[in-house]
Amino acid sequence: MNENDNLEIPSGLTSRVVVSIIVFFGLLIFAIIYVAFFASSFSLFQQIAIILIALLVAIAILAVMWTSWGIKYGKEWKGCK
Repeated sequence: MNENDNLEIPSGLTSRVVVSIIVFFGLLIFAIIYVAFFASSFSLFQQIAIILIALLVAIAILAVMWTSWGIKYGKEWKGCK
């Protein structure tokens, strides 16, 4: 029996992975729809700003979600080397 076989998946990991995938594809879908239908009425600078804001919002969502999980379980895994 391997040492890693005894480790269980920490609670909350599955939901965070699913949310990460949804946020990533949601950002891609938003960017495609925005560029295809709405971008023509804005200047290039405004188009870039909107895409960057959407990217920053997605990164903020993921950062808060994963940081809270990492702080919670990081201390437990530190001794599992």
